Amino acid sequence: MMPHITNRTRQQGIATVEFALIGSVLFVVLFGLIEFGRLMFTWNVLDEATRRAARIAVVCPVTNEGQAFARATGAFGGTLLPGFTEANIALGYWQEDGITPATATANTYYVSAGITGYTHQMLIPFFDITLDALRFETTLPAESLGVHAPGAGPAACGS
Repeated sequence: MMPHITNRTRQQGIATVEFALIGSVLFVVLFGLIEFGRLMFTWNVLDEATRRAARIAVVCPVTNEGQAFARATGAFGGTLLPGFTEANIALGYWQEDGITPATATANTYYVSAGITGYTHQMLIPFFDITLDALRFETTLPAESLGVHAPGAGPAACGS
């Protein structure tokens, strides 16, 4: 004689299978939303890094030390984003037309800071996504560029 199998007995494992199917989609969407927030944070940091670097560069001398200080300040000391250092910040010094690179402090009218070579690794399970940084750039009018009136103290530009 065969045991009588009820409908309820046959469907005991169905809930587990349904959760496995729906749960995996749910977790991918959940991690995707978290990663979207992380990406927005990263973009905000990169935008702020260009603003900080340009703001410091307009008052620091156009020397290797002054530029290194501006880039390090803009990169938050390399501690805020993984893999983001001062090497990812490019500074530009421009003449009055804003297009021609400046050749001396006297003909520098604008200073720009931009992000170069930074990639963001998304951490969504089952998806290997790496995004190149958008074009973040800040341009400000040149201020002192480290040149001070006689008797004025030097700027604190890494020296």
